[in-house]
Amino acid sequence: MCGYKRNNLYLQQATREEKEVFLSTLCTLAQIDGKIKPEEMRFIETLSQDMHLELEPQFFSYSTTNCLHKLSNIKNRRLKLEIIKTMLIMAYTNNNFSDSESSFICAVSEALQIEAQKISEISSWIIDHIIWLEQEQLIFEETSPKGE
Repeated sequence: MCGYKRNNLYLQQATREEKEVFLSTLCTLAQIDGKIKPEEMRFIETLSQDMHLELEPQFFSYSTTNCLHKLSNIKNRRLKLEIIKTMLIMAYTNNNFSDSESSFICAVSEALQIEAQKISEISSWIIDHIIWLEQEQLIFEETSPKGE
């Protein structure tokens, strides 16, 4: 995944409660537009495994209000930024960033007290990263392996 580092230090240092809030926020984002896409589910499952946290079914049933309330328990600014970054990465995974996803990310940023300018910077960084990865594939003529 673009911009997602496995074994992220900030997630490793997070408490179990913070990890649950982090993961449930992503689950809420995934279902916010009415349908969880396969690539979103894979993203969440991979993150859950990396966090050593079981993906609980109730993570997908939290209301946005409940989710926003739980986010108020996150105090570490770097972890807050990591939540926003990860949400944006996931929103871009399927090249279809919906209005409902955008609205939810804005609500989360407000709940976490992250400035709009910072959200814009993170979003631009992710888009730039996606472009670099696409250029890499073109430059190095990467295609899917054919039984080498």
